[in-house]
Amino acid sequence: HGHLCVMRLKEGINLSKKCNGDMISILQGTSKEGTSDVPIRVLEIPLDDGTKEYLATNLFDPAVTKDMFQELYFYRWPVELKYKELKSRFAMEEFSGATAVSIQQEFYINMLLSNLASLIKNEADEEIQISAKSTNKFRYQANRAFIIGRIKSIIPKILCGLFELSIIEQLYTDAVRCRSQLLPGRSFPRKKLKSKGRSHFRNKKVSF
Repeated sequence: HGHLCVMRLKEGINLSKKCNGDMISILQGTSKEGTSDVPIRVLEIPLDDGTKEYLATNLFDPAVTKDMFQELYFYRWPVELKYKELKSRFAMEEFSGATAVSIQQEFYINMLLSNLASLIKNEADEEIQISAKSTNKFRYQANRAFIIGRIKSIIPKILCGLFELSIIEQLYTDAVRCRSQLLPGRSFPRKKLKSKGRSHFRNKKVSF
């Protein structure tokens, strides 16, 4: 439909096994399903640790090189971290309500909390960088887990009138002090996870 995309392929599938650098493959259509053949560009991307990633795209322009795709692909990392935060830290998929309205309410409050946490972290990171000394051996950032835990605790109390809005300033100050070390080049082996069923209402999720 005119949309361009790039996605990661699993190493064990045939498209990945047959790829050696940058090649065009054909996804075979079937008359039974009424689908036609689809050309796809498959790229083999070597990583710093010696492993390889395989990417598939419908962008065939040779001016867009494999190195460009490698750079483009790694831009997805902050997006994946955001999804991970929403799914694990905020349990976005674990709805405690059973109606459309209650699910929407949970979705929007979780997005509000996540965005507030990101704003506070960005401000705290800037302050940490400004105050850092050139003689420091390591670089630091605000601890996201700490900020999320605190924001989930104080926002409901602000909305209920138990805390003043100024408590946010205190959280910012604490976030500047509660920092974690940046570890450039850190990587982890990709885990093979078994899919598990999602639960919605009656899942005993703690609200706050």
